[in-house]
Amino acid sequence: MTISRLSDAQSFSLLAQRAGQLQVSLQTLEQEVASGKRLFTPDDDPLAAAAATRARSALAALGQYGSASGFGTEVLGAEDDALGQGEQILVRAEEIATQQASSLLSPAERAAAREEVHGLLEALTTLGNTELGGRRIFAGLALDTSGAPFKAVPDDVSTYDPATAYSGSTQAFSVKVGGASSERVRITTRGDAVFTSSLHALKDLWTALDTNGDPGGTLTELGAARDDLATERASVGARQAELIGRTAQVKGLTVDQQKALSEAQDADLVDVIARLTQTQTALQAALAAGAEIARTSLVNLLQV
Repeated sequence: MTISRLSDAQSFSLLAQRAGQLQVSLQTLEQEVASGKRLFTPDDDPLAAAAATRARSALAALGQYGSASGFGTEVLGAEDDALGQGEQILVRAEEIATQQASSLLSPAERAAAREEVHGLLEALTTLGNTELGGRRIFAGLALDTSGAPFKAVPDDVSTYDPATAYSGSTQAFSVKVGGASSERVRITTRGDAVFTSSLHALKDLWTALDTNGDPGGTLTELGAARDDLATERASVGARQAELIGRTAQVKGLTVDQQKALSEAQDADLVDVIARLTQTQTALQAALAAGAEIARTSLVNLLQV
């Protein structure tokens, strides 16, 4: 009889162990059904685990590239707007220079033109100090707390020196848009490089009007300055187009990696539910067998 009770105890222990394993499996399968994701360790499926890791890593990098491209596109868009407005300022300055080249204009008309040119200088300076999200776009994206890169135009323009007007950063700022070290796009334009010639031309026009000089003599300088802005604007447009293309590329690659991640970790719900049902049945059978062993052992014990 002792042998029988020992055999029953061993059987009960094995059934209890099996029931515990089935309960763990059941919980895992229930979680997979609820989440739609496979729950596995690298030891369970090394290939799937490696594929999922690669896809997650790629998605993280693509997310960074996409954010960088979006930010760069926004910055370049703001630069394009500012440069376009700068071109219009110089077009107006050329109109003034042409009009004021006539000797038939009165001193009052010339004084009014001089004041308008003063306003154009201030407007161009404001463009050079353009902010986007608290950063100066023509000063290496320096924070606004560092101050305006271009000094204000004084009331007495004769004391203004365009050559020393810029005190902002001369560092270029680029964004990384791909895995290779060379996959970077410059998104900043140095304010001194693009606006100084325009400020000089406007200052010279103002001086000609203030000293009764020849405003028409500044037309060549004004045209060259406008060409400088147009050239930089074309460069900005090309870089903006590159970033827009990169953004589209990143979106396509992101879809591919999301698909790869899905294939690696998404659960086959039909298969999971079938295994869940099988596990529930096996667990119920194990519990029933354990209960029967316990009942038989109790009867045998009472008969002793």
